[in-house]
Amino acid sequence: MKFAITTFISAFLLFQVQPMLAKYILPWFGGSPTVWSTCMLFFQFGLLIGYSYAHILSKFFDSKKQVIIHFTILIISLLLMPITPSESLKPDSVSSPIWDIIILLGSTVGFPYVMVSSTGPLLQHWFSKKFTDKSPYRLYALSNLGSLLGLLSYPFLFEPNFGLYSQTIGWSIGYGVFILFCGWSGIELYKTVQNVSEKIKLETKDNSNPIGFIKPILWLCLSAIGSILLLATTNFVCQDVAVIPFLWIVPLALYLITFIIAFDSPRWYIRWIWMPLLFVAVCGVFYLLVEKPEFEGTKIVELLVMYFGAMFVATLVCHGEMVRLKPSSKHLTFFYIMVSLGGALGGCFVTFVAPELFVGFWEFPIAFVLTLIFSAIAFILSPGAKTPKWIPYTVGAIMFTSAMYFNYHILHFVSDFKDNVLESRRNFYGVLRVLETDKGSPSHYYKLYHGRINHGMQFRDSVSQQWSTSYFSPHSGIGIALRMHHKKEKQKAGINEGMNVGMIGMGTGTVATYCTPLDKHTYYEINPEVDYLAKKYFTYLSNAGDNVNVVLGDGRIELERAFRTSGSKKFDVLAVDAFSGDAIPIHLLTKEAFQLYFNHLNEDGILAIHISNLYFELEPLVYNMAGVFQTHIAKFKNKKDRSLGIKSATWILLTKNRAFMEHPRVKKHFAEWDEGVGTNPVIWTDDYSDVITLLKKI
Repeated sequence: MKFAITTFISAFLLFQVQPMLAKYILPWFGGSPTVWSTCMLFFQFGLLIGYSYAHILSKFFDSKKQVIIHFTILIISLLLMPITPSESLKPDSVSSPIWDIIILLGSTVGFPYVMVSSTGPLLQHWFSKKFTDKSPYRLYALSNLGSLLGLLSYPFLFEPNFGLYSQTIGWSIGYGVFILFCGWSGIELYKTVQNVSEKIKLETKDNSNPIGFIKPILWLCLSAIGSILLLATTNFVCQDVAVIPFLWIVPLALYLITFIIAFDSPRWYIRWIWMPLLFVAVCGVFYLLVEKPEFEGTKIVELLVMYFGAMFVATLVCHGEMVRLKPSSKHLTFFYIMVSLGGALGGCFVTFVAPELFVGFWEFPIAFVLTLIFSAIAFILSPGAKTPKWIPYTVGAIMFTSAMYFNYHILHFVSDFKDNVLESRRNFYGVLRVLETDKGSPSHYYKLYHGRINHGMQFRDSVSQQWSTSYFSPHSGIGIALRMHHKKEKQKAGINEGMNVGMIGMGTGTVATYCTPLDKHTYYEINPEVDYLAKKYFTYLSNAGDNVNVVLGDGRIELERAFRTSGSKKFDVLAVDAFSGDAIPIHLLTKEAFQLYFNHLNEDGILAIHISNLYFELEPLVYNMAGVFQTHIAKFKNKKDRSLGIKSATWILLTKNRAFMEHPRVKKHFAEWDEGVGTNPVIWTDDYSDVITLLKKI
């Protein structure tokens, strides 16, 4: 019982801390989906180090020394509590975010995380020493159950009810409790280690039944593919939905469930059920990618079910085949090292290698093809005692053939992705493409895509290329703010008074069409590739000349730095349109962020928030912010006009300028508020945000 409780607590803490700290530092690094995959990479390497430590301890030290050494190091690690990230670790820029994240996590939770991760395999080794007639692999299934509960309790219990600071303090207290239980288990082994029989000692030294070379390679590869499936699916979904713990936790929870199923008992992973389901899942994924790449008419729940379901089946096959090849308990810690090494290598591939190799998220479909290939190899090498010899080879041939067929479709998918594409770029913040449409016709235009979301377009005709297109038309909320501000009215009357405009999120720079020689526009853009493509293929910024300044960096971080060093920017209009796809940059919509915006606005300035989103209803959040800051507020919706390149958009304007809001030409564009908008009391802060309450009912 002591071993089971300690294993459960350590696993609970191990996976509770991952979404907690990832969410804590997410706003420090621009809210990118890659923040989570980088955190996962760090935690995978932490797991690898912990497993390696457990392997070295169990291999080179006797049981008494293992207990003494491990408990001593655990006591030392208490000096690093609490794990709350210090504000001093907050980066001033996000020029090298991956390494900044790794260094920050390493200095905050690295040591305690390694110690927690080492406890699982170490306790299983101790368990096998004390209870020689019982399988320690059942404890691994229990640890995955604890991990699963740690994950699921975060978005449904801890995140909605506790602030981030309270969460980190609570985890630190839990870590102290874990050390007490770990010591209790160690003492139990310490007392009984002298009673180990000579037979057991001889068995421990027995070198018979070697594991060979092929099996460890397959453990490594199958584990790596499972890790790639997890991270690639999460990145693929998060880039256009939301960078939130819920969408991190669901695939990670499914990933853990596959470990529970695979390790708990051989009867749960049945090949004749799961391998046909794998084929169906892969077919479904490729149908969506090839036939419906834009997901038109697809609801968010359907989309998540299809992709997460396919990931679950493929990962279960990887882990099921891996467990079929597992060694005896004598090689237990080495087996876990190979499994954790495979997970870390998969994380490295998704985080470092794939962005260099691919301009799109090709690692996502490639992972499913690799699952078919390596599960076929595992089936052939370990067919089962009662399986006729012809079945593994037949199934293997079918799966290899299917893999080649789907690989052809990947090439087809890549080809479609590149159709009419002038240039593609991929980095930490996602995938960007510039597409050319209707070449040779009067409606010839370029458009910029981030993922599958259009972030701006421009006609190529010399006259129409200065039109305010996409989400920034003259009748959009931002268009009205820029055209009808009192300074713009003065310019029309011949008074030389320019406007000072700030824009968080540049896109193609379309807002520069409103910039006159008297105005000054400042654009804050976190992604340097957006700046590169906007200047290379679109002329909005160059047409505005020296009146436009582009600041590379996270808008909030740059505004915070500017306020500390030189005070308010005194913007007349400040617009926030920093959505990557339909993903929500939560740190730009908190109470603290709004306070920063108003600090940088003139007394009569206008704050414009773009809230168009397929999946989340942001209207109640922004509506409530107006009450917090006691400002006037209005909602603006404009209609789509394809001939003018205008997309439908919803903007909300907040200002203390009563005259602007009561201007007849402004009021006629007011849109009605959604029914019950004031009944949802949601307010986000840097310490607390709950996106699930804003999920649209679709």
